[in-house]
Amino acid sequence: MTDFNQLQITENNPELLAEFISAMGASDDLRFLIDYQDSELANILESVNVQHRLQIVEVIPATRYWTILNFLQYETAKHIHQSLPENIASERLSCITETDVVNFADFLPTDFVDEYLLTQSKETVAYIQQALSYDDNKVGRYVEPYFLVANAKNSVGRIKSEILKNVESVVRLIIVRDASGIVGTVEPEAFLTQENNVKLKELAVITPVLEDTQDIQEVSKQVSIDGHSHWFPVLSDGKIMGVMSLTTITLTLRELSLQAVVAENVKSEEDLFTPLKVATRLRALWLVINLFTAFAASAIIGVFENVVEQVVALAILMPVVASMGGIAGSQTLAVAIRGIALNHLHQSNLRLLVNKEVKIALINGMVMGAVIASVVYYIFDSVALAMIICCAICVNSLAAALSGTLIPFTLKKLNIDPAVAGSVVLTTVTDVVGFLVFLGLGAIFLV
Repeated sequence: MTDFNQLQITENNPELLAEFISAMGASDDLRFLIDYQDSELANILESVNVQHRLQIVEVIPATRYWTILNFLQYETAKHIHQSLPENIASERLSCITETDVVNFADFLPTDFVDEYLLTQSKETVAYIQQALSYDDNKVGRYVEPYFLVANAKNSVGRIKSEILKNVESVVRLIIVRDASGIVGTVEPEAFLTQENNVKLKELAVITPVLEDTQDIQEVSKQVSIDGHSHWFPVLSDGKIMGVMSLTTITLTLRELSLQAVVAENVKSEEDLFTPLKVATRLRALWLVINLFTAFAASAIIGVFENVVEQVVALAILMPVVASMGGIAGSQTLAVAIRGIALNHLHQSNLRLLVNKEVKIALINGMVMGAVIASVVYYIFDSVALAMIICCAICVNSLAAALSGTLIPFTLKKLNIDPAVAGSVVLTTVTDVVGFLVFLGLGAIFLV
């Protein structure tokens, strides 16, 4: 499990990312990455393509691999592990812990999990099976059996002796109780400065007690991320079943709430309850801008008025071209805005994202273009019209990919909220490019 002092979830180091990409371009030795924190390496992994991710994984020690994966979005961790060569994957699996088995059970090989359970103690097997019986959003899924229950009257010296007797058993939290129930908790580090005769009740800190069936979102209302409490007791039917770390709570909340993440350094012109007059003015501004851009697209159609009059099929099919470009662009735009919000998209890795999106656009554009061309040929019995719409969709898909990636990044540089303005500019680009190519080719080959 990730240590609390490594909990730097919003780690944002564009300089390190730029240094890494520069090193990749120069084919330099990447072992300098070992000196960086796990959270920083996780941020780089989130910000580069599959090829670069594999090169990073090859460099970092196998003992750090699973800790770094815990910092990643779940789908990113899944993609990275499933793309590893078999020999590297086996090496990484040899360093996995029971907690990691629980966290990543959904994408670990079934035969590996079965063999792993055969080599573990009954207690470990019971812990893993119990954890996997809970849904991903329940506290019980993330409970760890690293605790010691002690009476409030016990002394520090006695607890130290108890811990030393079982040095192989990790203790993250001492849960202090008396006849009335749980009094509080003491973390083992607190014993370092205490005399042996000090009683636990004098050290016990009142700590929120969690229930195994609680949603993680509910837990966020109970615990305080102030650094004073790192572990919390978890009850099941009134009995202590384990402890849950603040790191796990925070990382899990981050994963579950990922779609709602908005970084502080991305300007937000309008929040949920912006005053009516302010919100109306902000939206009206972009509606007016969109009106002018719509006229720009209409002007393109006007240029080819004679073509549209002579070939009615072009007028019928124009919405198809515009729609395909708009949808493709909005998908790319969403990915880019999400990368900006999570601080994963920077100047240094922008080219990587553009290359990826262009490849996706080429594949989808050609496939969808061919499908639509087949339908058009069947309906209008025109090879030329089918080829024209196929070319228009392919070109518009490329325009959508480029604009969807570059527009939000450019707007951010101009201190304009890409979530508000991005779709307006994107629609203009895809409409203008789509109509220009479609009607232009129509003018050349059909009239």
